[in-house]
Amino acid sequence: MSNGTRIDPEEREPRAIKLRQPKHTGRKIVLAVLSVILIVALGGGVYAFVEYGPDFGFTSVITKKPASSETEEPSLPYEPEIPEEPESVPEEPQVPETSEPEPEIPVIEEPVPEEPQIPRDEWFMILVNKENPLSEDFSIETAVIDERGRVVDARIFDDLSAMISAGESEGLDFVIQTAFRTYAKQKEFFEAGTTTAAPGTSEHNSGLAVDISCASGYFEGSPEEAWLLEHAHEYGFILRYPEGKEDITGFEHEPWHFRYVGKEQAVLIKESGLCLEEYLAQ
Repeated sequence: MSNGTRIDPEEREPRAIKLRQPKHTGRKIVLAVLSVILIVALGGGVYAFVEYGPDFGFTSVITKKPASSETEEPSLPYEPEIPEEPESVPEEPQVPETSEPEPEIPVIEEPVPEEPQIPRDEWFMILVNKENPLSEDFSIETAVIDERGRVVDARIFDDLSAMISAGESEGLDFVIQTAFRTYAKQKEFFEAGTTTAAPGTSEHNSGLAVDISCASGYFEGSPEEAWLLEHAHEYGFILRYPEGKEDITGFEHEPWHFRYVGKEQAVLIKESGLCLEEYLAQ
């Protein structure tokens, strides 16, 4: 300074510092920017060609990788399409349509076997005992059964004769001890004390019962008794007073007393094991 004034170094104006640019720096920057632009342009063109370019008959080798963490085998440049085979479904058999309805199968109901009806009102099923006596004027048509003049109801004559003949053909010797007895005769026996059955209460008053013995005189346990127990029902006769039924029949067991009830009913009664009172009470 000409005036000689001293300036504090801190008050001095700073000098402008001139930076020295390296040579060719601006050119390099321009080239770098152009390179980036060119790379972006080429990348965009290639992407556009792959995604939207024309189809030249081949598949681009550049494929999108699916977002998956699993490792996949690399795909081939060309994968032929293999048509899927349709699942084979068994065909249902076709039933030809018919206009006529199918015939209904008739339901056959099995007949329920009916219980045999007991012919209680028939003459051969009449119940005669101490509680059901016959009247004094009861009468029947009789037929002579043996050489001693004994008679029975004429309606049982054929079956009784057939039974006696069948037994005799096997060597048996039957003897009829008692057959039909009139009401008056029964009264006479009862008053004399030779029977406990009052007049009309004995089956002998009906003409449907006979007392059968054998020539030896010992009927119980004889072959004649055994044969009758096995075959009498085949001819319509039953053992009228079986053992063990005394409280029901009102009479003691009489192994020789056989009563006619008809062939069909005789079979049923024998099979049932019932006495006549029990059978009729069903």
